[in-house]
Amino acid sequence: MLLFDWKKIFEKSNGQPFAIFTIVKMLVQKQIPTNKFDRIYKYSGTDFRGLNFLVHADLLVFNAYKYTYREIAQYVAVASLRSLGEYHATGETSLDLLKIPVNLLYILEENRLLYMIDDRLYLLYEEATQETIH
Repeated sequence: MLLFDWKKIFEKSNGQPFAIFTIVKMLVQKQIPTNKFDRIYKYSGTDFRGLNFLVHADLLVFNAYKYTYREIAQYVAVASLRSLGEYHATGETSLDLLKIPVNLLYILEENRLLYMIDDRLYLLYEEATQETIH
């Protein structure tokens, strides 16, 4: 499980999808910069810990080559709308559509990492089970 602060990630990346992916990948793989010219150098001094979470962030990073950086950034942004307390209490990784701002719904329909069933939004790699991981 990856705990992160979406607001800090968004601010440090200036909302750029590639930079968001770079930060998430750095956090998941616990990367440190090799020198001051390394792409992650400017992010390495920031503490991105927070109460937003991704249960299977490693699967997202591993399969990132299949998706655009924009789709990945949207995925992380939607994941940040979920409650960590609710996840610990119920184990629910999906998100109620009522918790998503209306202006985001049209964007999410085009994202291959997100899908809707009834009144819930599911994140593709958050729904992974032990069988699909290994």
